[in-house]
Amino acid sequence: MAYGGGLGGMLGWMFLPQLVATYTLKLIHGVLSRVAPRMVPHPNTPQYQLHQRMSYVLVIIMYFAYSLWETEKGLGNNYYHMLGVTPADFVEGQLRRNFRRISLVLHPDKNPGHERQFIIVQEAYTVLSSPVMRFIYNHAGAEATKCQSCATVSDFMLAAIPKRMGMYIAYTLGNAALQVFGIARYGTYWRYIAIGAFAALELMMMASTSDPLIIRALFWMMPHRTGYELSKILQQAMVCFFIGLNQIGPQLIPYENNVNTLSLAKELVKSINKVKVEVNGNLRRTAAIYHDTGLKQHLHEQLQKEMQLGATLGMKKEFQDEYSTRLNNERINFV
Repeated sequence: MAYGGGLGGMLGWMFLPQLVATYTLKLIHGVLSRVAPRMVPHPNTPQYQLHQRMSYVLVIIMYFAYSLWETEKGLGNNYYHMLGVTPADFVEGQLRRNFRRISLVLHPDKNPGHERQFIIVQEAYTVLSSPVMRFIYNHAGAEATKCQSCATVSDFMLAAIPKRMGMYIAYTLGNAALQVFGIARYGTYWRYIAIGAFAALELMMMASTSDPLIIRALFWMMPHRTGYELSKILQQAMVCFFIGLNQIGPQLIPYENNVNTLSLAKELVKSINKVKVEVNGNLRRTAAIYHDTGLKQHLHEQLQKEMQLGATLGMKKEFQDEYSTRLNNERINFV
């Protein structure tokens, strides 16, 4: 089980990155304080908070790479590795020669105690020596080759689809549950896109006689792995992407819904109404002084324009300053 996918991996994603990022930042600042002290910002400053976010993002990326590396190692040896061949440059003659040599070494009559290994090697040779079974193994895994009621390639692939697609249905339902309960809201849209993309990739692998482009590209990096194994690594990458996106995203682009703009808008409306009452009161008091003169209407109009303009401009500057301050504070508190 990959470290990024099991229970231990989930707990690791929750607690380790923040812990490691804290000590990493302390180490970096410790070195900089000796080499370039001016580059070390004071705590509780915007520059220091930027350093915190960047160190956290760096740790998440490194942890992401480690999870993928451990996933690849956790796959173990495949049939090709057991028989000393690779999917990329498979040669049937080499397969037969290697099988004869290995079977002689592991044969129970000559080497007791290795019966289990001998049976596995025989099973691997049976699968890889058949072009049909080799195709199924490459595209759907060893489990798919054990279908007893399947006769054609289509039968094997159709039998494997429910299990393969069931995982993506579970991911979709899990993502919907997170959305309903307001958990891990960042990147919800991209999680659905990723689930659909990886499900489509799986179906392409099972329906096509050739591997998709991304799988062929990964063969260059891992020629000893089958297309099915590479898809498992990509699935783990998808899970890591889900978790990493929810952790890295807010560090780079704060989630705007976490800023309480609704309450600020309500305060703005309340301030406008308050100013309106004050303006009208002042107008009534001023107009009362000129009640018996012919300047009342003219003065009323001029005062209304000037007072509304002055009050609006004054409130605008004051509100903008307050809004900017509160917006920055809420973003800092969020990240």
